[in-house]
Amino acid sequence: MTESHCKPVHHPKKLWQKITNIIANISFFCAAIGGVITLIYIDEVSEVYKASLGAITFISFAFGIVLKAMSTTSIPSFKPDQ
Repeated sequence: MTESHCKPVHHPKKLWQKITNIIANISFFCAAIGGVITLIYIDEVSEVYKASLGAITFISFAFGIVLKAMSTTSIPSFKPDQ
């Protein structure tokens, strides 16, 4: 194998990937807040509220994983060369 085939090519991030990364970090932060609030109020609220808090925490975390995967993908430029 030649030297160029051994190293992966990392293309520069596009603007929407940078924005997606910021939103993913916000989503992880919201999931962490949701987890803390769920643990704080676990004995003081009814089962319905516990389930709602857990669902919001899970959805925020899952949304953050998907957005983080989108923001870290190496996407080549599809513009034709001049």
